[in-house]
Amino acid sequence: MMRQVKHWLLVGIMSCWGAVSMTAQSVSDELREDVRRAAGMHYALTLQKVHDTPPPAGKQPFYINHYGCPSAYYQERREFYDDPYRTLSCADSLGKLTVMGRKALQKVTQLRNEAHSRTGELTEAGKLQAKELARQLTQRLPEMFTDKSYVDIRSIVRNHCLLTMGEAVLQMSLAHQPLFINIGASFRSQRWMNPQDKRLEALRDDSTAMARYAEFAARWAPDNTHLMTTLFNDADYAQTIDVAELSRQLFDLAGCTQYTQKTDDISLYDVFTPEDIHRHWMRRNAWAYIRYGGCTLNGGHQPYIQRSSLSNLIHQGDSMMTLDKPIVHLRYTQESTVMSLICLLELNGYGLQTGNLDSLEALGWADYRIAPLGGSMMMIHYRTDKNDPDPLVRVLLNGQEARLPIQSDLAPYYHWQDVKRYYLRKLYAYAREWDEE
Repeated sequence: MMRQVKHWLLVGIMSCWGAVSMTAQSVSDELREDVRRAAGMHYALTLQKVHDTPPPAGKQPFYINHYGCPSAYYQERREFYDDPYRTLSCADSLGKLTVMGRKALQKVTQLRNEAHSRTGELTEAGKLQAKELARQLTQRLPEMFTDKSYVDIRSIVRNHCLLTMGEAVLQMSLAHQPLFINIGASFRSQRWMNPQDKRLEALRDDSTAMARYAEFAARWAPDNTHLMTTLFNDADYAQTIDVAELSRQLFDLAGCTQYTQKTDDISLYDVFTPEDIHRHWMRRNAWAYIRYGGCTLNGGHQPYIQRSSLSNLIHQGDSMMTLDKPIVHLRYTQESTVMSLICLLELNGYGLQTGNLDSLEALGWADYRIAPLGGSMMMIHYRTDKNDPDPLVRVLLNGQEARLPIQSDLAPYYHWQDVKRYYLRKLYAYAREWDEE
C-alpha cells in the first residue's frame, strides 16, 4: 500500500509540473484575448493552426481512435433561455430597465427565439464547426482516407452528438471517393462511449467536497454590483431580484452567444466586469474539476468512470496491429465523458490530483483547454508494416500534439508497448485498490 501511495504521489507531482508548463499564457490573459473561453466546456473550439511533427523514418499511420465532443448546440433545457427572459421582461414591463438593460433583454429574446423548438440541436455555427474540423482531419491525414480505408463512426444516442456525427460523415464523404463509412448509434455501445458507475457517481457529491466547493464558491462569488446598476434603474426594485441567480443565468447565456452567426451583435459579456467574468469561470472550472477531474476531495477517482473507454482504446490498438488497410474509429459522446477520459489519460498534465481548488488556475487546469465543444482526443497509431515490432502512437488533444505521462525518446511519438504497459498498470492498480476496500 505504501508503494502505491508513493506511486500516485509521484504521478501527482509530475502532473502538477506538466500542467504548469503546458501553456505560457495565464487564464486571465486567455480570457482577455477571447472572452468566449469563459464558457468553459461550452466554449466552441475554432480551427487552429496545427503543427505535425513528422514520424520517424519509415513509420506511417494505420489506425486512428478518436473520442470527440459534440459541436455547438442549443441547450437542452428551455428554462436556460426562459428564466432570464422572464426576469428582464417583467422588469421592462414595469419600466425598471436601463437602456443597457433593454438591450440585454433584446439579446436574450433573440437567443430565446432562435432556440425555440430546437433544444439539443446543432446551431448553424455548430454545423459549420463540425464540417470544418472533419475537413481538417482528412486534409491532415490523407493517407487514412482512401478507397482502401474503413471508417467506423459511432455516436451515443443524444441529438447533438448524432448530428455532429452526421455533419462529419457528410464532410468526410467529400474528402475522397469512394470512401467506405459505417455509421451507428446504439445504447449497447454506451458502456464504453458514455459509461456509468453508480459508486463513483455517488462520490461526486461527497459532503466534504461539496462543503469545500461551497466555501470556494462563496469566496469567489462575483460582486454583481456593476451588473445590477447596468441593468436596472431602480435600486429598490433591484433588491427584489435574486441577484446571484440572474447573474448566473446571464453568464450561462453569454457563453452560448458564440454559437449564433451574429455573435458580435448579441454578446452578453458586456454587462459583466472582467473580474466578475473571471470569478464566474473560476467557480465553473472548480465544479468541473470536482465532477470529472482528479479532485482528491471526493477520492481523486472520478476519471476512472472512463476505465472501460481506456480498456477499449488499448484493446483496439492491439487488435488493429496486423490489419492491411487503414482503420479510422470516430466516437462522438458528451463533453464530460471526453474530459474524464483526457484526465484519466493524464494528457498534458490534466490528470492533476489536488484538493486545493484555489490552485487550479495556477496549475493550468482549465476546462476550456480540455474538453470544449468540438474538442477531441485522438490517438494515432504508426508502423512500418503489419509485422513492425515497435509501433508508435501520437496523441492529439483538440487538434494539437499532446504530451503523455510517459518517457519517450521520440516525443511526441511514444512506443505503443510503453503506453499500453503504463495504462494497464494504472487500471490494475485502481481495480486492486477498490477490491481491497
